[in-house]
Amino acid sequence: MEKNLELFLDNEKAVVSAPKQFFEGDYTEKDLEKELSSIENKFVRKYILEKYSEYTKIGFPIWKRLKINSISLPEYKYEGYFKGIEEDLGLIDFEGTHRKYVLLSDIFSSMGEYIKVDKEKKVKVEYIDRITNDVYKVNGKLVLVRILKTKNFSNNTLRVMADDNAEVEIYNIHVSEENSFSVDNIFIIVEDKAQVKVRDIYIGEGKVAGYLGAKMNGNESNVDVKPYFLGSKSAIFDLQYLLRFVGFENKGSIKAEGALSDEAKVVFRGILDLKRGAKNSEAEEMERCILLSKDSKMEAIPSLLVDENEVTASHAASSAPLDEDAIFYLMSRGFNRKEAKSFILNGIFENLINELSVFGLEEVVKNALKKYIE
Repeated sequence: MEKNLELFLDNEKAVVSAPKQFFEGDYTEKDLEKELSSIENKFVRKYILEKYSEYTKIGFPIWKRLKINSISLPEYKYEGYFKGIEEDLGLIDFEGTHRKYVLLSDIFSSMGEYIKVDKEKKVKVEYIDRITNDVYKVNGKLVLVRILKTKNFSNNTLRVMADDNAEVEIYNIHVSEENSFSVDNIFIIVEDKAQVKVRDIYIGEGKVAGYLGAKMNGNESNVDVKPYFLGSKSAIFDLQYLLRFVGFENKGSIKAEGALSDEAKVVFRGILDLKRGAKNSEAEEMERCILLSKDSKMEAIPSLLVDENEVTASHAASSAPLDEDAIFYLMSRGFNRKEAKSFILNGIFENLINELSVFGLEEVVKNALKKYIE
């Protein structure tokens, strides 16, 4: 299983303390029986039963940052999860935000696709308050747009295997309503000369635990991750990104930008993990946040783990109110304060808006920005 932190020194291994757990509100064996009665596919049934024994031993984490100490799961309903599978599911096992939530998707997903991409494929999915699990094995080119909307609770998991010379573009758009709670776990395996581009967008007022991990097993690959966030009211975005460099001459970057208003908060944890043998690899991490109110907050927790000398690695983070000098400059050129603020905020999201316009989704960001410019 891919752990978020792999800390070894000679024959010693560091142990990361686990959060306290709770089991109340979890699915039961009756829920499992109900699910299995809906699934005829022997490969899916086998996979679910293999994972269930581990699932029952782990509770849901009590997350202080997100203020989560209880859960309300939706009633299980089968809606075609992994329908049509004709082989054993040898899926990537990973820790994610917390192992419990990855297993929750593995076992109790109502929806999910298992797709092999040999040439070129464009996929657009939209999930609203669902537990889902999607898998893509890519030999050609995949463009994936995921729209994840949460009104109450959602738990979504995505696995991508990018084979040699594969091209993968992923656009995740998370929209959360006030008082909602959502979890999104993504893991990507990257082989030789694969190109991976991810735009991870968080908009709204809810509590969100997000995780994206990429492991560069191959050589001469590139992983370009750009998270964006717009939080308001009492939103809490607890986001974790992991780039693990195993092969040589790989490039990987995490460059996050966003804005927060009211009492919104973002916790940003970026891990650049360069293993021994990852020679001539380049790793970069950057976070920048504009605070639009005195009560909004960004907490950056960068981690740079380097076990190879011949690499280039860096990280930086900043959070600050709107630049009053920039506001003054724009106002001296004839713009009023509202217009000046609009120019600055739109500048952060301009490239993203242009990228989303290809799919006709630019209004999602434009409409969200409007409330921050008032």
